[in-house]
Amino acid sequence: MAIYHLSTKPVSRSSGRTATASIAYRAGIAIKDERTGKEHDYTKRSGVVSTRLHTPNDLEIKRNELWNLAEATETRKNSRTAREIVVNLPHELSGRGRIMLVNEFAKDLANQYGVAVDVAVHTPDAQGDNRNHHAHIMLTTRKLERLESGRVALTSKSQLEMSNTQLKERDLPSARDELKLIRKQWADLTNKHLKEAKVDARIDHRSHKDRGLEQLPTQKLGWEASAMERKGIATDKGDYNRMVRDFNQTLNQVAELDKSIKDLKEQREQSNDRVREAIDRTIEYVKFTAKNTARTDQNTDFANQVIADAQRQTEEAERAIDRANRAIAEHQRQLEAKKSSAKLDRTVAPTPQQIKKQSEVTAVTKPSPDVFRENRKIYLEYVEKIETAAKAILSSQLKTLQDKGKPALANFEKLRDNEPLFFGKDKWREDKQNALNAFNAIKARHDSIKDNGVTDEHLEQAKQHIAKHEPSYHAKAQQAIEILQELNRAKKDEKAKEYGADFHAQQGKTYSGKILRADENGIVQQTRDGTVYHPALSSVEQGKSYNLENNGSSYNVQQEYEVRKTDKSLDQDRGMNR
Repeated sequence: MAIYHLSTKPVSRSSGRTATASIAYRAGIAIKDERTGKEHDYTKRSGVVSTRLHTPNDLEIKRNELWNLAEATETRKNSRTAREIVVNLPHELSGRGRIMLVNEFAKDLANQYGVAVDVAVHTPDAQGDNRNHHAHIMLTTRKLERLESGRVALTSKSQLEMSNTQLKERDLPSARDELKLIRKQWADLTNKHLKEAKVDARIDHRSHKDRGLEQLPTQKLGWEASAMERKGIATDKGDYNRMVRDFNQTLNQVAELDKSIKDLKEQREQSNDRVREAIDRTIEYVKFTAKNTARTDQNTDFANQVIADAQRQTEEAERAIDRANRAIAEHQRQLEAKKSSAKLDRTVAPTPQQIKKQSEVTAVTKPSPDVFRENRKIYLEYVEKIETAAKAILSSQLKTLQDKGKPALANFEKLRDNEPLFFGKDKWREDKQNALNAFNAIKARHDSIKDNGVTDEHLEQAKQHIAKHEPSYHAKAQQAIEILQELNRAKKDEKAKEYGADFHAQQGKTYSGKILRADENGIVQQTRDGTVYHPALSSVEQGKSYNLENNGSSYNVQQEYEVRKTDKSLDQDRGMNR
């Protein structure tokens, strides 16, 4: 069946993305970013079956020129230079039909919002679902217009990039409502093409809740989780989707039982109606025969036969009703069991993966390239996930302050615009200043948080969030960190042994003792725990004793001196006797 999917996200410099790199990858082309001087060449990538650039009023501009213009027009370091829309294309349509559908949608967007729209149609991945035909639609954030000079330029921000305040001033729908209209527009256009192709399948842009469905929606896996699932590695999203499918299957079984019960009740009512009709016919016939005395005997025999037949039908109907009642009771029992199972499944979260035993961590002290690469990949993904979550936390904090600042600003503007004519001016000035101070305090807090960006506190909150909501993934990442640390320690200890030491100095520890060796290759120090290796330090001399504190990127060096006893003279210290 056709599947509905439409998502949108900005291409922003604050996330390290550029419009030139994004369109080069999606269209499988080579573009040089004139702003940075970097060449983006993706001509060797596969899976791109069609690309096309749409402009309002069919303005002529080359793709390379357009997206370099989009980068050059924006000057702020956190500017949005493009907007991307990703849509799923129905696999029921032909390849040509899918291309016609998405290009008609793109042309409508270009004329509707006055922006340039660049389309790239992709085929499914070789290892993924072969029905996953999709398209990437890149939109400029500003309108594309021809100036009086005849030059084509990007001018004012498009409606899709305006704030809700700007939209309200222009009597336009909010950004959220506009996105709903775009989602409906895609669904209506897709269903039109499906109907013209004589395909029965249809898509619906509404949520399960808005459609009145009890079924739960699944989550989009994404390419990373999909790749892991294909390799047989369970993921949190995969576990959740499997739980959702089981729950929805239970709901379908419950619906089938409901229908069976309804059918049995209807059969019972029909049997009751037939019995009542037979009895009514018999009574009416008895009344009729009673009036015809001339044919009493014949009518009486016939009436008795009819009554006997009616009794037999009544008995058969009663037996059918009894069987129906037993079937209804059994179905009701199954229905209650299924409903209880469904409620239980809905409240149980996906079972997290089992964490590897500690023995597996200690077993990798002999460095293995495969173990290192696998755990380093997990660690880098974990770091990226933390950074993404930290940015989301920062955005949430900024939005909270923005929501808090709006009524404060409105209160100040209301006071400012309602100055009293005669009485109460002093109170008005005081209230106006207090309202302005309240707004400025919120704004200063907002600007400070925004300028500081992601801090260590955000990163720590992100770690706690991942640990709470994705415990299995968090545990796997922590184990990968332990393995990498163990591999690093083992590597350092091997290096120490090459220089004649027992082990390598560890970060955060202080070592005391005499220096046995000090050259450009490093330092070997005798301690009470054995000989320890340090990297080369210019201030340390062989034969002397030091306290060496390893801070990771630097050392604190303190020489140990022999304390002179009070009964010794200076001459004795110098080896002289008088």
